[in-house]
Amino acid sequence: MSKTLLMIHGVGCGGEVWDRMKRDFVMAGWVCEAPTLFPQLRTRAAPPDSLADLTLEDYVQASKKFADELTARDGQKPVVIGHSMGGLIAQKLAEAGAVRGGIFLTPAQPKGCTVVDWRVLRTFWSILKVGQKNVPGRVFKVGPNGFRWGVLNAVPPERHDAIYAEALFDSGRVYHDLGNPDEIDASKVTIPTLTIGAKKDRATVIKAVRKVGAKFAKAGHPGDYIEYGSHAHWIVDEPGTEQVSSDILEWLDRKL
Repeated sequence: MSKTLLMIHGVGCGGEVWDRMKRDFVMAGWVCEAPTLFPQLRTRAAPPDSLADLTLEDYVQASKKFADELTARDGQKPVVIGHSMGGLIAQKLAEAGAVRGGIFLTPAQPKGCTVVDWRVLRTFWSILKVGQKNVPGRVFKVGPNGFRWGVLNAVPPERHDAIYAEALFDSGRVYHDLGNPDEIDASKVTIPTLTIGAKKDRATVIKAVRKVGAKFAKAGHPGDYIEYGSHAHWIVDEPGTEQVSSDILEWLDRKL
């Protein structure tokens, strides 16, 4: 049986966000594929105007293409793990039956699971109003102060600059789609799923992630839920991330 993980990053990020967790999964025998979505358009500086044309559905279809290619290569569907926006994309792949397991790590929420919270508003204000932007092209990059406050609040401050240096421009249409998400039909999800929340998260706040967990607990295959008290949104690379990896690996062994 193949052990392949398709790792989907969040908005404004690339595949390198998985580097720390990848080490843990590779040591446990998993093959990790962590692509950057549309790398020719989503750049650190001077993005092309065509970036503005991308939608969240484009990201979903690109991720499904990766999943289909891995299925053809391995003879078995991969497991998908998605962080933030990638967590919502992973939910869509689970709904579509493109994967054999789904892990939603501090995920963006589908319709019916979002909440209004001042911390989310402050974080996204730093993207749409304060951060670097190309207004005619409607593409955006989170501002450094907002990124530190809303995403890296559980990461030691001395690491903030290096992490922010990897931030990418992203399509304004994608940000709009994340704020106005589609419904997901959990009854179509017949594979094991795991939703993971973090109490210190200011970007995908715990009340919203708990709703995602409750939604998938009622799926065609009832999903599982784990919550961490000391973690925040950058759970992929915070102090204690190795325990998160360990818990995911234990879940994978038990469920798959």
